[in-house]
Amino acid sequence: MKTLLTNNNTNKATRRVPQAPRLRVTASISIFTLAMIFSQPLMAEEQGHGKQGHEEPGVVKLSPGQIRQAGLQTETVKFQPKPDTIRAPGTVAFNAYRLSDVTTLVDSVVHARHVRLGDHVKRGQKLVTLISTALAQAEADFLRAEAEHRRSKQEWKRVEGLAVQKIVSQARLQQAESSHQAVHASLAANRASLASYGLRSGDIDELMKQSDYGQLVLRAPSAGMIVADDFRTGQHIAAGTRLLQIADEKTVWVEARIPAMQLAGIKVGQSASITPKGSNQHYAGKVINIHPQLDSATRTAGVRLEIGNSQRALQPGMFVEAEIMAGSGEKALLLPQQAIQRQGTELIVFVEEEPGHFERREVRIGGASMGLVPLISGVKEGERVVVKGAFALASELAKSGFEAHNH
Repeated sequence: MKTLLTNNNTNKATRRVPQAPRLRVTASISIFTLAMIFSQPLMAEEQGHGKQGHEEPGVVKLSPGQIRQAGLQTETVKFQPKPDTIRAPGTVAFNAYRLSDVTTLVDSVVHARHVRLGDHVKRGQKLVTLISTALAQAEADFLRAEAEHRRSKQEWKRVEGLAVQKIVSQARLQQAESSHQAVHASLAANRASLASYGLRSGDIDELMKQSDYGQLVLRAPSAGMIVADDFRTGQHIAAGTRLLQIADEKTVWVEARIPAMQLAGIKVGQSASITPKGSNQHYAGKVINIHPQLDSATRTAGVRLEIGNSQRALQPGMFVEAEIMAGSGEKALLLPQQAIQRQGTELIVFVEEEPGHFERREVRIGGASMGLVPLISGVKEGERVVVKGAFALASELAKSGFEAHNH
């Protein structure tokens, strides 16, 4: 019995000992998450090959799995024409060509709302339910016309059968057919009246199965976000009143003000990019419109840019710095701006010398334009440079203890 107790106590003690290291590991993971992404696979590599991930100063060695995990992308550096750009302040606005107004085409009362301001909706989604006495009367007229249409059609077919048997004259058959055609025209007119109030074809077909008449459901004409919403349940709405507005945010407009002397270098279709104030993020687009008239006070003209906004990061009213490509200048080694990292007082890039081996290089650069920077020194034409994920490599290098002044 003593032996068993001793073993139990020993097991408990054994279970308690690792607690402190486990807490330290947890803290390390929470602080150095990005670094641990690399360190865990590297430990496996060290055990298998007996090599460190940073044998050479300023070099990061990664496995194919680590490269995929970090999302690294490389690009071959080559001489390209430097973009000659025109810069101007601008303001983000909704793409008015992708705005949809939701209105009622008949006097009505708001019965229920199904969406709120800021909601994202799909095409055909229910937005608002209205009640209209005028619509109820139009539906009743349609149902009467449909009943008369069925009766006249049956009569026409009955007379047609009798005419085949020579029981009734051809004049009687023509009279029944003409009567049916008139009723058919009346039914079509009643159906068109309902459609003009906003009922869909399927809604009209379902009228016979309904017990409540005069209800009109407004649906989203397009997908997007509700950006205007100014009505209340129970409110009387006159025909033609806008209840909601839906914006497709996949693209936005930027209205830039360009001095008159620079307008000659701008044409519709030219490439453009914008940078929100206080941000380093660039968004690409193009020129879609040049206002034909100058502002008399500022002597500038409005130039409209269409900018991609798939992540919905650009909001109407934001101030941005716009760049419009007006032509191409001298050639230079160009890299995307995100490829350049800062370590202390140095600007660096990572060159892939061989697969999985990324060497830190100090570089000198010129002024950025259209999200591209010209390289003055540090990289040669034909070398492959990391253009996406360079921050992860810089973090991994810092974790290894490498410092900029050691380079």
